[in-house]
Parts: sequence; structure tokens; C-alpha cells
Amino acid sequence: MLIMDNAIACQPADHRFISLQSTCLIAQCFGEQALPVEPLLNGTGLSVDDLEHPVRLITPHQEQRVFANAARLTNSPLTALRLGQRMRISAYGQLGYAMLSSATLEQATEVMLSHPNMLGSYFRLSIEPIGHSRVALTASHYHQCLELHAFNLELCFSSIKAMLDDVLGRPLPLEAVHLSSPLPAHSGRFSEFFGHCPVIPEQPSSSLIFAQHWLATPLPLADPVTHQDALAQCRLIEARFTPPGSALAAQIIARLQQNLDSPPSLEQLANRFHCTPRTLRRHLNQTGRGYQQILDDLRCQRARALLADSGVPISSIAEQLGFSETASFRHAFIRWTGLSPRSWRQAQYPAESCAV
Repeated sequence: MLIMDNAIACQPADHRFISLQSTCLIAQCFGEQALPVEPLLNGTGLSVDDLEHPVRLITPHQEQRVFANAARLTNSPLTALRLGQRMRISAYGQLGYAMLSSATLEQATEVMLSHPNMLGSYFRLSIEPIGHSRVALTASHYHQCLELHAFNLELCFSSIKAMLDDVLGRPLPLEAVHLSSPLPAHSGRFSEFFGHCPVIPEQPSSSLIFAQHWLATPLPLADPVTHQDALAQCRLIEARFTPPGSALAAQIIARLQQNLDSPPSLEQLANRFHCTPRTLRRHLNQTGRGYQQILDDLRCQRARALLADSGVPISSIAEQLGFSETASFRHAFIRWTGLSPRSWRQAQYPAESCAV
């Protein structure tokens, strides 16, 4: 398994935007309890009318203010746990679809940790092996208000547990919950959210512990075509959540997009824009992707668009994307999507004959 070779980790950007979804969900909970919603938004610059537009993006500071208000107004130590439990997989939009359609729990977890902005965590999340039979999904490097550390951790763990339960189609049995802090007074209620497992305080890190074999579990709603479509949408949405990169990076991407049949090398691009390759790499890194990943993403997008026309031979598509041989294009497309070009086309348009 990949998990045994490399730790999977994600770290949200320091400067980012996040979805209004959690705020809308808290407001919904307040409404169900006949609590006024306006005080929940105090100090955020948001209005009740804004909650009618959950696609709006807000800053982490605004969301943290909502969390602080919610904790104060409800005066319940279970607020974060209850909120997390209600953040089912459907609350995460395309990220949820990409996880649900994954082949295994391991792949779904990789998807989750590969999209930190859509996940909206305030921790560095990683999943690593413990010995030969268990794994730990760890939350570390907290980077928000210290007074809300416990709230954010319980919200994070409760929501992740709900998401993993949803993709499995059954509860994921946890072997333990590790906390880096002392036991909270309400730890006796943790079983309502994490199942009957020990809660162990004063650990080196805060983690959800479960048996490694669960990672290989096939998921009931796995579908490779839906999975790749959802991943493509996730990439677009992640870009919305990330502040724009430099103008130079945008020009570089545009130049590659216009020359996919004969893409310029990194050195050629550097010469074209009168900078060093190192400077060019730095600007591209602001987009969160390197040269090769950007080129692969652009080629994959163009390939999928061309494959949508069943009259275009696959050999012609390979040529338009700069591949000297159809076999090379086929291998690349399998690497990008998990399917061959012909299989992808047939899955999308099963009633049409596919050109070769």
C-alpha cells in the first residue's frame, strides 16, 4: 500500500479563502433550536442574507469568529462535535463526490487530504502507519486562535469520522482517539461521535487510530469516470479558494495552453519571459503546481474535450497533444485518469462507436 511507503499529508495555505458552508450549517442548527442567528454573525461582517449564498467565499478569520460566537451562545461543550457530525459527505460538494466514487478507502483519504482548502481544516492533516497493523490520521500544526484549539480539533475529528463513515457505507471502527491535551470534562460523551474506543490524553499528537486493513476496503459507490470528473472539478474549485498567483504564472499557463502540440520547455519559457528557470519555477509554485503538473493538467483537459467528439480519432488527439506515438498518449491518459482513452470515451458515450 502507498500508505506504508509515504505519509500522506496536507497543509492549508496561510492565506486562503474558505467556503461559507460551515457557517450556514451552524446557522441551520441555531434555527432548529429556535436560537437567533444574528448574534452568530457578530463581528464577521456577514449578514443573514449572505447565508442564502453558500457558494460565497469567506476568510478563516470570519469563520473563526462564527465558531467563537457559536461556542459562547450555545454554552455547550458538545457544539463542535455535534456540528462535525452533521457535516456529512454531501456537505463537501465535488470533494464529497470524488471521495464517494474512489475505489478504496485509501484513495478516498488521499483525495480528502489532497484538497485542504475544500476540506477547510485548520490543522496539518496526515495519515501514517503505526507498526504493521494500524494507522493514525493525525491533526498537527494548528494555526489559528489558541482559545479555539479544542473546538477546531473536535470539529475536525468529528467531521472526518462522519465523512469516512459515509464513503464506507458503514461506521469505521476506531481503535482509539489520541489527544495531545488533557482529557476534556465531556470526554465521556465522545463515544456518541467516535464509537466505543478509548480516549487517551497527553499523547505526542492528536490522532484517530484505526486498523490498516480498512484502507484496502472497496467502496460501495466506486466509479472511475465519476471519480475523474469530480477530481477535475476539485482542481478548479481549489483554484477559487487560493488567492491568485502572479501575472507571470498566468501568462506561462496561457502560453502552454496555446502550444500543447509542441509545448515549450521550462528553459524556453524562461527565455521567452526574460527570467531564469528558477524564477519561473517560483512563480509557478504560487499556483500550487509545478511545470509538469500544469502541462499534464492542460493536456488531460484538452484530451477529454477532444474525446467528447467520437469522430476525432485517438491518434489525431495524441498528435494534437504533442505525443509522437499513440501508445505514449494512451499510457499518459491512463496515468491521468485511470482509464485508457477508448475506455473513457466508451464510458462517457456508450451508444456511440469510438474512432481509433
